[in-house]
Amino acid sequence: MRKSLVLLVVVGLMLLGLSAVQAQETITIEYWNINNEGFGGATVDMLIERFEAANPGVQVEPRVQESYPALVQNLETQLAAGNPPALVQVGWPYLDYVANNLPFVSVQDLVAAWGGEEHLAQFPQNILDLTNMGGRNVGLAYSLSNPVMYYNADMFVAAGLDPDAPPTTFEGWLEIAPALSEANGGIPVFNFGYGSDNWILQAMVESNGGRMLVCEDGEWHTGLDSAESAAGLQAWADLILSGQSLNAGYNDATPAFIAGETVTYTYSIAGRGNIQRQVAFDLRATTFPQFGENPIRIPGGGNLLVTFATDPAQQEAAWKFVQYLTSIEGLSEWTRGLGYVPLYEAVLDEPAYAEFIAQNPIQQVGNSQLPLMVRWTSFPGANGLAAGDAAFRATQAALGGEMPAADALAAAAAEIDALIAGQPCGE
Repeated sequence: MRKSLVLLVVVGLMLLGLSAVQAQETITIEYWNINNEGFGGATVDMLIERFEAANPGVQVEPRVQESYPALVQNLETQLAAGNPPALVQVGWPYLDYVANNLPFVSVQDLVAAWGGEEHLAQFPQNILDLTNMGGRNVGLAYSLSNPVMYYNADMFVAAGLDPDAPPTTFEGWLEIAPALSEANGGIPVFNFGYGSDNWILQAMVESNGGRMLVCEDGEWHTGLDSAESAAGLQAWADLILSGQSLNAGYNDATPAFIAGETVTYTYSIAGRGNIQRQVAFDLRATTFPQFGENPIRIPGGGNLLVTFATDPAQQEAAWKFVQYLTSIEGLSEWTRGLGYVPLYEAVLDEPAYAEFIAQNPIQQVGNSQLPLMVRWTSFPGANGLAAGDAAFRATQAALGGEMPAADALAAAAAEIDALIAGQPCGE
């Protein structure tokens, strides 16, 4: 009896010791992202679960941030405290700021330490070049999107309009807006979800002939004080001030459209999965509207994956996770779950994705706009975040009717030019 008891104690101690060793060997990494419950959170959780199952020594803890701007601000706080998250989704408009101000671990350094050349070989060079700043890749491209105009086809039918033939121009939408509103209880027709990232502002400004940034005499200046830029923002403001459009940020605009409170919703193709799962009406989508004869210029949305881990074990784990997220399996799940555009050819041939895209005309709209995409503006220099905030405040002032768009953007342009003064450009 005594021998059995001793044996049980010894075995118990061995098991405790083994558990302790296993716990010590588990590497935990934080993954900062903006994918809340209504915007891909379930897909993120599923991808983490699959990765952890294939990599039992790694635990990934997602940390959801409110927005891209808030993420960068919180990231700076953590970096200053010496507690960097291992992996971060950085929105495209903050690429320049991160490249020049924050201590990221370049893709080149990650490959040199942990390998991965074969994985990178799948990517077209132009996709790899998206994150190249001064000869170093800040991170690896992950999410690419563009704004489409979702619409409620049932409301078209109620107004006696053909839901298979939506307008393609801003002027065309204005012509049918009264009939759409009257036939559907007087609700606003338009709904442009926006945020402090200036994504929709850039689409409005540049599709009307303006520019967020211009290169003059070797230095960057903003082009927001041009007549074309003002006309783009004022067209948006006029819709809101006349009651034809909702004035709402992303978090309010999305549920309003899903609930049938607006006829249309101009928003990211990356929101497709969430919207499709929740609507009770015939959901369709069409391209971003053209302003007159101006070519459509829409900023590519989404993010890149940037590593900040300083601990070698966390760096290796983060790089493994990046390679899984951007694998054929990972990207197929990601793009089908949300609506982002695939990054390389092999994803298109993945059976689940090929079947999905053949049956999803809304996703085809987003893919068709690839030739219309331009780089999401990243204001240069150490004051880039403040410059972006100045543009956002001008947008709020114009949309709220506090100032005409021309006056709001002129004031913002003066502030932005002072903030980015001396930043060189090579165009």
